[in-house]
Amino acid sequence: MALIVPPEIDMALAQLRPILRNPRFWISLVALGLVIGIAGPFGTITALPVLPRLAYWVFMVLLTGATGLILCRSLSTLLSRSGLPRLLVALLAGLIAGAPITLLVHGLNSLLLRPGDVAVGLGTLTASLFAISAFISVAVSQIFFAKPPAAPVLPPYMPPPRLLNRLPKALRGPLIALTATDHYTEVTTTLGSTRLLMRLSDAMAEAAPTPGLRIHRSHWVALDHIRDARRDGPRASVTLTNGTELPVSRSHVAALEETGLLPPR
Repeated sequence: MALIVPPEIDMALAQLRPILRNPRFWISLVALGLVIGIAGPFGTITALPVLPRLAYWVFMVLLTGATGLILCRSLSTLLSRSGLPRLLVALLAGLIAGAPITLLVHGLNSLLLRPGDVAVGLGTLTASLFAISAFISVAVSQIFFAKPPAAPVLPPYMPPPRLLNRLPKALRGPLIALTATDHYTEVTTTLGSTRLLMRLSDAMAEAAPTPGLRIHRSHWVALDHIRDARRDGPRASVTLTNGTELPVSRSHVAALEETGLLPPR
């Protein structure tokens, strides 16, 4: 049975991919682990020799840092639907994520450390882990996601795309993508998506003056809503601001390179 992933989780993971793929993120975690290892908190400075202590803390920071980032961002995206303030959402996400992270730390400590190596009690360590998880969740929210991607607006002198007149009023937002499905074209805007009985080529013509690019015989995307582009052998793929990932056919890779969104070979 296929695992159904909520669209909010897909969007959160799409936002995290550039961070997780950035070597500087992992280098920063290693550096943080070394600093903490030198400081030797929770009694590890006296319980462990220098090299095992550094290795222990680098390993713990790498594992809990990446796990916490994924959990906190996914939970924040889900909780954001509640309408709560962004900082409160980040705080709650950090506290909820603190539970599996705490279990992970306690489990690893039981495998890697001897009884008594941690100088604080189980309750104190647990409370500290929840507090750290909440603090990091709020900090990451402020540093990386303080300003959500703003929907691009058309200049005042440019008329809105004629295609929007075919959509329900509740969906008449900036265009993100057009996708051909049988005799229909699925129109996706920042407010949602719907299907229209029309050819993709006709929908593309009515999408003007929105800057866009046909990336596949079945897909057109608005350039302002391409968050990431990467190669996949002779082909490529793009990730949109709504988290959707679409393929770029071989014949359209050159056009994507000309936009500067995909480095040339």
